[in-house]
Amino acid sequence: MMDSVIGSGKVTVVTGAASGIGRALAEAFATEGSAVVVADLDIEEAERVAASIRAVGGDALAVAVDVADAASVDALAAAAIARYGRVDVLCNNAGVSTFNLMTDQTLDDWRWVFGVNLWGVINGLHTFVPIMREQGTPGHIVNTASIAGLLSGIAFIGPYAATKVAVVSISETLVQELAIDATPIGVSVLCPSSVDTKVMESERARPAELGAEQRTEMAESVRMMIRDSFTGPTGQTPATVAAAVLEAIRAQRFWIVTHPDERPSVEARAARILASFPDAQAATTA
Repeated sequence: MMDSVIGSGKVTVVTGAASGIGRALAEAFATEGSAVVVADLDIEEAERVAASIRAVGGDALAVAVDVADAASVDALAAAAIARYGRVDVLCNNAGVSTFNLMTDQTLDDWRWVFGVNLWGVINGLHTFVPIMREQGTPGHIVNTASIAGLLSGIAFIGPYAATKVAVVSISETLVQELAIDATPIGVSVLCPSSVDTKVMESERARPAELGAEQRTEMAESVRMMIRDSFTGPTGQTPATVAAAVLEAIRAQRFWIVTHPDERPSVEARAARILASFPDAQAATTA
């Protein structure tokens, strides 16, 4: 069992921390005594989150970051080290989504979603893993995917789903590679479903040079339906998800799946895949 990476003297970096799951993570780690780097593209909101943590006795630093930009993520790491001298937990949490059929998605739609959701994780790992390795102390990385990462194909959110499948794969690969030389860094992948966040309004952070999303009427109705599910009977609060993340880190558990009602859909997909394999006995006797 590794030493705790949460608590007094420990430092957590959370991206996308100005709202939603990211904010809840920052607040949960702070409540447990960790210093928190509240990283977000929206520095004003990040400052508000950090100030609210400090107001109740926590230690928090707000840092502006564009996770799609490797240099910006390097600057985030530099700020964290300059302030605290270490990083014990990294939460690659920033995420955005578009809402259209793939035939209506523009290349800039794909570039934006992949830049934040996929390259944001890649940049975070590329920058922080060497730092955490060099420390030689126990650490943990949490990559926020989605239930979409387990379901894979989901109409109207093709770019989002594709990035989340990739985040799951990257996370599974990272576990294997860290084990090769027994690096004491744990990994978890977070796969939430309906959670009351602002991802449905993520276009507010879209770079002007990538243009505005042009949703069809049908796509907009789907977006509203998904948004309504966040506060419906199966919806969860960001704080509930954050608590599950901290519990998974302490238990060194890789998978963090938040919604039990999604299990039949994941099982059905797995069953379709397994049913497509050639019959082993038939193959040997053919």
